[in-house]
Amino acid sequence: MPDTHILLSWTAPERPPHARGTRWYIAAGCVAALLLAYALYTQVWTFAIVIVLIAVVYGLIHSKPPIKHTVQISTQGLQWDKTLIPWGDLTAFWMLQGPGYVELHIDRKRLGGSLIVQTGNRKPIEIAAALSQFIPPIVDRRESILDYIIRICKL
Repeated sequence: MPDTHILLSWTAPERPPHARGTRWYIAAGCVAALLLAYALYTQVWTFAIVIVLIAVVYGLIHSKPPIKHTVQISTQGLQWDKTLIPWGDLTAFWMLQGPGYVELHIDRKRLGGSLIVQTGNRKPIEIAAALSQFIPPIVDRRESILDYIIRICKL
């Protein structure tokens, strides 16, 4: 039986909390209404349908509190709930400090992109120390422009 010694474990929400006030909802509604009006005026029906679908899906996703995930760092790999990702499938990690939260970004070999994990109540230094035993940290990485826009717009 392989050694699955757990070095660190924590539970965290799938996305950071964003406080959206009345002004945010009014602004988002105005943008959606303007885009829908433009789509109808120009008779681009598929764009109109997409705008409505995006608004509905966004409302459905964000009407519930974020799901909490359990993350474990073990000698075998990173476990995200019940899925074990071996260290050989991960290349590096970096952290992003946001207002009131810290996100852990772990680059993957397969599927590309990053696995984004909230650090929850764990200290980022503890997580970095455990991860650096298996994959290297990236100190000069910044978030992508799309992630920046999503964060600023509280999406």
